[in-house]
Amino acid sequence: MSVPMPPSAPSTDSGAVFQNGSLCLAKGPVEMRITGSPVPRSVMRRGRAANWEPFVPEFRLIHPYRPLKKPTAPKEKPSDQLCFDFLSETEQIRSAVPLTPSQRRKRAFDQFRFSLPKRAAHVLEPFRTHQWQLLVMLHHDPASIELAEGNPALAFALAQKLKGDRELIASLRCGTMRQRDLLGVLDLPDSPAAVNLFRKIDPHSLNGDNWPAVVGVICRELEAPKPRLHHLSSINSGVVEILLDPRAARAATAQLLEEVAGDRAENHRGRVVHLITSTLRMQEELRVRERCDRFQNLERLHRVHDEVAALYRRRVQQLIEANGQGPGCFQTPPLPGIAGQIEPITSPSDLVDEGEMQGNCVASYAARVREGNTYIYRVLHPERATLSIVRRGLLGEWEIGELERRFNTDVSDETESFVQAWLERHREEV
Repeated sequence: MSVPMPPSAPSTDSGAVFQNGSLCLAKGPVEMRITGSPVPRSVMRRGRAANWEPFVPEFRLIHPYRPLKKPTAPKEKPSDQLCFDFLSETEQIRSAVPLTPSQRRKRAFDQFRFSLPKRAAHVLEPFRTHQWQLLVMLHHDPASIELAEGNPALAFALAQKLKGDRELIASLRCGTMRQRDLLGVLDLPDSPAAVNLFRKIDPHSLNGDNWPAVVGVICRELEAPKPRLHHLSSINSGVVEILLDPRAARAATAQLLEEVAGDRAENHRGRVVHLITSTLRMQEELRVRERCDRFQNLERLHRVHDEVAALYRRRVQQLIEANGQGPGCFQTPPLPGIAGQIEPITSPSDLVDEGEMQGNCVASYAARVREGNTYIYRVLHPERATLSIVRRGLLGEWEIGELERRFNTDVSDETESFVQAWLERHREEV
């Protein structure tokens, strides 16, 4: 069914703007108009002559707000979501120096965030995709804000299950029901243990693609003779990604999961899961006689990984030399690098060299690179690191897979921000 647009709706040839209460996005012939308040509404069209049609935004709409720094900011002025000084601040900066496309996009999304009620924006912020369904639920069932603040993972899963059905949301009134009773909507038993498990889940670890699998993990945990999650104080992205990978889940003990849950580096992106799966894969390819299929703790995992990776790198180097593989084996990377800062690795031999220099198992990623769903870059600035980008989500956008310094140690926040800014700048052009 086509949806008429008001005559005041702005037109946008490319990029993002916030105008007339709506976030207006355009890329090529595709245009989107997204209104969050007072009533959530999202429409799109493909071409100027096409009709506007309702659609469900799957991409992230609400980002953490980080104001642009002014040279001399007055100390007495507080920073608060209800303070709109950032708008005039942005205007001042734009009048002095033209904003880049990335800055204009950030400005538009910031304005969209500030158009929402403060509590709603705060609840939506941690979820990296599919925030729209939860926003719709919060609007049509205002009492559900209490549920979303007390048990955000449960509220998110319910919102995805209800699929933005406004009549169903209004009739169920999830915000007035006991959390135990809400579990039935997700086909889970009304168990206090299940409610507690949901409370432990870090919202950053849930998205529109993995939430059904996470619900399945909770169901299996409730039925398991030896549960492994009840003792954890929190369930972060690292734990979730291990549990969603059958091989990694079998290889991880309760102690290892506890260590991952307590590692802040695992809160937003799972890294240990790649360490587990790459170690198991290398053991299989090397046909190691005394294989380690279960890792008691992180120390044991790192030790086995380093031993196997050293053997694997030598084997790959020998194969490359024996087969005479040249630099043209890999496809052209999807994102251009920055000379002297972020440089793509374009040949198997360079991949082996990177693994040798950085003390990691990146050489084992050669098959993934050939398939075209993973690409490896050497990061030279602000510090030396190895970066993998992977294609994820329904839109197939490129995201950081792994970003590690030598011997798989964490990079600094500065490096993480630098690489993320480079990625966001270039993936809009892909």
